Amino acid sequence: MSILFSDNQSGFTPRKSYLQPVRIGRHNIMTWPAFMTLKGESQGTIDGSCDVKDLKDTIEIFAFDHVVELPRSRDMGLPTGRRVHLDITVSKEIDKSTPKLYKALCDREKLTEVIFSWYRPDGETGGRDNYYTVRLEDAVITRISPCAPHRLDPSNVTQKFMENVSFAYEKIIWTYEPDGIEHEDMWVAPEE
Repeated sequence: MSILFSDNQSGFTPRKSYLQPVRIGRHNIMTWPAFMTLKGESQGTIDGSCDVKDLKDTIEIFAFDHVVELPRSRDMGLPTGRRVHLDITVSKEIDKSTPKLYKALCDREKLTEVIFSWYRPDGETGGRDNYYTVRLEDAVITRISPCAPHRLDPSNVTQKFMENVSFAYEKIIWTYEPDGIEHEDMWVAPEE
């Protein structure tokens, strides 16, 4: 089963589709792997089930969606206000982190650090290279939505039991690792 998201006024609304590849928004499933690490204020590190060397206990991310937009006039197309951050939503396999993620959601636990790390093949070493990182500070989980493939549909034989997890945050830092280029922003825009 795939989960599709459509934008609406309140955020994301999941729509189930049993015959399409996994998509979030207008984006296909990621071709290069990404992994997530989380640290909660009360639970500490929330381990995942990844057993890849050097990434053990991280959480593999199969899809990622995030929007930052600038409101604009319909007539002129000019900006009409401050930029707006929407929740980050990731798709991940149900794993040992799932109960702890639900606990963080239900207890409104502050996640002091959430890190999404993207990797690509390293042509020089034959290994993998962490080329892009998104770091959240003082985040909270705003939604968890599990999704199971329809077991009678033969095209779902290899699909796994997944869940979509959404995060809001106080601060976000985007980093292009090879050149150390980064930008940070706050969820709430500063007064101008």
